[in-house]
Amino acid sequence: MVHSYLLLLLVFLSFISSSPSLAQSNSSDHETLLTVKKAWGSPSTLTSWNRGLCATASLNMNIPACPYHDRNQMRTSLIILFSVVAVVLLIGAVGCFVILRKTRERDLMTWKVTPFRKVDFTESDILTKLGEENVIGSSGSGKVYRVQLRGGAVVAVKKLWRRGKAEEKVGKEFDSEVRILGDIRHTNIVSLLCYISSDDTKLLVYEYMENGSLDRWLRPAAAGGGVAMAPAPLDWPARLGIAIDAARGLSYMHHESAQPIMHRDVKSSNILLDPGFRAKIADFGLARILVKSGEPESGSGYMAPECVYGEKANEKVDVYSFGVVLLELVTGRAANDGAAECFLVDWARRRYKAGGLLHDAVDGGIRDRAVHVRDAVAVFMLGVMCTGEDAASRPTMKQVLQQLIQYDRTASVAGACRDAHDDDDDNAARAQLGKGKKGDRGVKVALDSGGEFWDGDVEISSGFVAHPV
Repeated sequence: MVHSYLLLLLVFLSFISSSPSLAQSNSSDHETLLTVKKAWGSPSTLTSWNRGLCATASLNMNIPACPYHDRNQMRTSLIILFSVVAVVLLIGAVGCFVILRKTRERDLMTWKVTPFRKVDFTESDILTKLGEENVIGSSGSGKVYRVQLRGGAVVAVKKLWRRGKAEEKVGKEFDSEVRILGDIRHTNIVSLLCYISSDDTKLLVYEYMENGSLDRWLRPAAAGGGVAMAPAPLDWPARLGIAIDAARGLSYMHHESAQPIMHRDVKSSNILLDPGFRAKIADFGLARILVKSGEPESGSGYMAPECVYGEKANEKVDVYSFGVVLLELVTGRAANDGAAECFLVDWARRRYKAGGLLHDAVDGGIRDRAVHVRDAVAVFMLGVMCTGEDAASRPTMKQVLQQLIQYDRTASVAGACRDAHDDDDDNAARAQLGKGKKGDRGVKVALDSGGEFWDGDVEISSGFVAHPV
């Protein structure tokens, strides 16, 4: 804006300099008329010999004034007027620029930055990129932006919705909870880089996961928000690897973190994928904080029964939600498909209780489906166990992880799993299962049989009977 006014002023000044001044014009005319007067004598003689003769200045010679003299005066007045206006506009523009700059600096001073990793960006780099053109997703907790920084690095920024009075009530507690989340270090949990806050806005800056969320790869038609559509359905090794990665993250938070944390919002859209399709859990612990400000937990189709009934919840609510994710991975169906008559969990229970082979429950889009169908059905059964109505009878995330590892046929992942989970942990898990309730028996049998179910009916949680597959 300032540059525009400077250009306008230069145009006016050049116009002025290109026009003869009034003083120069009058002086020249005055000298000319004096010379004519000396040469021709009286004014009457001049006018008789020169019809239409006129003067631009009054010289007491009885010669009429030239009509274009008024036009010269008007042009000069306009030049002066426009010059004054240009100068005023220039001064105003400079003043506005200074005021806006000071206001912006003052606004930036009101932002508080809490870093959890070493970062090479400022709050200004983030705040200036939070436009609608950079939105890549939206959820019950807020909008997510893709922000490209100087140097080409990319981060994901979640701008949390305002919660009014409820937010003020848990404001300080929110800050302390975010610090706990920022201290978490795990390969399968999305890193929280920093927390930026002001009186009315909260921003969480995460590492950016290039392949987006799992739900977009299970259902490519739903892809969007700047994430490339899946060229083909995920094959079974990729799906199983994603399940194992996500289970590792959840197991760490439940059993290995210094302060056990429940997710409360486990779902396929909160499992993010890097370029190599390694999975990481996102929004860990955020849902628990929002619950305290009156927000519901978990999405439709993922919510455990005890949450619906208002009962006291524990980490088994995450096991239930993760069981729904397992069913999604096996079937390719959505947890809450608007076209379906019921949730995926209800459909899976009915299909299981119907008996017979469960091969038809496996996603038909999986490449080499016949090769992997046995393991896929076993994961389907595990998903049914995890979604039992009785929370106490559900397996723990550590048990779920150990079971999934047994279905992994790749030597590299199996080797990494052996390093991460030694025999002592395995024996402890089996001992715990041996002490479980009758509803736990299905999990115990699956673990002890190396992923295979006994040739006979096995009773599992919620009164289901696991038939041989």
